[in-house]
Parts: sequence; structure tokens; C-alpha cells
Amino acid sequence: MDWSKQQDEALKAVARWYRDRDSQVFRLFGYAGTGKTTLAQHLAEGVDGEVVFGAFTGKAAHVLRQKGCEGASTIHSLIYRPAMGDEDDPEAEPMFTIRRDAPAADAHLIIIDECSMVDEELGRDLLSFGVPVLVLGDPAQLPPVKGGGFFTEAEPDVMLTEVHRQAADNPIIRLTMDIREGGVPDYGALGDSRVISRREIDSDTILAADQVLVGRNVTRSKYNQRIRTLLDFDGSIPCVGERLVCLRNNKQKGLLNGGIWEVKSRHGKKAGRLRFGLIPEDGGRVTQVSVLPEFFAGGADSIPWPKRRNSDEFDYGYALTVHKSQGSQWDRVVLFDESFAFREHKERWLYTAVTRAAEQITIVR
Repeated sequence: MDWSKQQDEALKAVARWYRDRDSQVFRLFGYAGTGKTTLAQHLAEGVDGEVVFGAFTGKAAHVLRQKGCEGASTIHSLIYRPAMGDEDDPEAEPMFTIRRDAPAADAHLIIIDECSMVDEELGRDLLSFGVPVLVLGDPAQLPPVKGGGFFTEAEPDVMLTEVHRQAADNPIIRLTMDIREGGVPDYGALGDSRVISRREIDSDTILAADQVLVGRNVTRSKYNQRIRTLLDFDGSIPCVGERLVCLRNNKQKGLLNGGIWEVKSRHGKKAGRLRFGLIPEDGGRVTQVSVLPEFFAGGADSIPWPKRRNSDEFDYGYALTVHKSQGSQWDRVVLFDESFAFREHKERWLYTAVTRAAEQITIVR
């Protein structure tokens, strides 16, 4: 590779850290297009031993694999193991706990992408294996609403600011560069991506997207219902085949806030809660959950904690807020630009939104 001076200095700094092991964590941060993942892959090739790649969500891990990070998986699967569970038994629930024979235990280096989404519990569990951890992050993104930030509370060891030449030719990277400099995306085509007005958006474009993103919860609720109608789903209870988003972590069940799941089976109510068998967006075993029906009727905020504490928390996942989408990435994204709602953070909001798209984005303004 023809590294820039900044990239070459970053490689040397990480190599020195790995050789000297003066700390367990190295923070390699940089803007979109500065080559963080490419550098991490190159470093991995020089390690004499097993290197594992991880990301917060299954979708982000999938994108890592597409970029050549072989075997990339969720952080959860690197350090936890299901202790029990039978997908043919609606009452059975897999329980996840730290396992010392998990993939992280045999690694000589762990590389974590989108590290801002890692909260304290997950971060400490990861570090408990004693393996060196290289974390990749982007300080131009929004900070997580709550939780997360375990690795981003400290200053980066290296901060990459120069977008390399090949990346700058990518329309999505070009958009992020303009946004960071205070620019507003112009209407028109940008390679396979485009910026259009609201009157130009159609149902075919929305249904062809891997994910729809918005800014406000009221918009999210409205578009989730519209998309359900377009897909011929009706009623207030999710049907088999529907797309749900997890709203709260549950380490024991392997549930991550922001993770996308598909309804595999429905089992009726029990103790006032709806019961479903769900599979992760990127595939895997069935997980049994029980959810208060209020979560699907827009009334989650009014549920008192004593009632909701024993409920898993899910909602429809066809449209997500940009905040909820952090830590994930999809090939094709439709973004309804509501940056106006975020005032002094509107550039960071829009930057974060655009970087959720790996290949193509349609911005609706």
C-alpha cells in the first residue's frame, strides 16, 4: 500500500504499542475515509497469532466482513456464550454469560470498530480477557444518547484527519467531507446516491432500502406504520416476518440496544406480555422474548418502571432514528433529513446519518 505520512505514522505508533504492551487499549480514531479499517487490516496481517474483529451490532460486523475483515462478528459473540436454550421450545431462553473459552480468549489482538457504542459493562467484560484491544472510532459522529462511550472517554492515541485520495472519490465520503466543513448537500445525483425533495420520494425507493433513517421519534413512528401498510401488515401486534429493533440491552439473552431482529414465531400472551421467537438480522439462533404490547402502540414512555422491568423492549424497526442506528451500517439507506431538529448538533447528526450507508444513500430534504 502507498501510505500517506499520517497513515504511516499511525501504523508505527500502533506497532510500538503492540510490541511494548504498555497499555491494554490503543485508540485509533479518524474521520470517515481516513483509512482506519484498512490500517487495522494491515496491522492484523503482521500479528503473529490470532486476530479477531468485532463490532457492536451484527450488521456492522457484516460490513466489516465485506471490507475484508475475515470472521468479523459482534463483540457479544466474541466474549459470551449461550449456556442453554432450545429453539423448538417457546418457553426456553438462551442465557449468555462470559465464557473463558470464547473467541476472545484465544486472540492475540482484538480489533473493535464503532467503539463509541461500547458501554462500561461490555467494555470491562471485553478487557477481562487480558488481550490487547485496538479500538477504532470517529469523533465527528454523535455521542451515544446513553450508555456507550467506554472507550471514547479518553483522548485518542492517534487521530487521522486526512481523507485518502481513493476514498475522496466515493460520493458518500465526499458528502461527509462537505458536511464536516459546514456544507449542505445539494439536490441531484452523487454517483449511485442522490439528494431529492420530499415530493420525489416514492414507495419503491423506500422498500428497496436496507434501512430508513429519520431524526425524530414522531417521524419514526409514522414511517414505521406507513411501511407496515406498504408491506401488507396490519393490526397492532407484530406478525411473523416483521422487522423489530431492540430498545434495551439484555446481556443474558444476547439482546443489544439498536440490534435488528425478525419475528420468526408468535406464541400469544402470557402475564400480559406478547411472546415472540426472534432471529438476528444477520442470522443465528432463535431467541425467545416477551414484550409489553404498549411498546408497539407508541406508549412506551408512559409505562412505569415496575411494570416494564420484566419486559423485553422492542418496537418496529423499518424506520430508525439516527441515534438508534449508531453502531450499525447498511448497504442502501434512505435518510429523511431532520437535522433542523438538532440545532448545534445538526452537522454531527447529518454526518452520523450519512456514514450509516456503506454503498448508497438517498437523502430526502
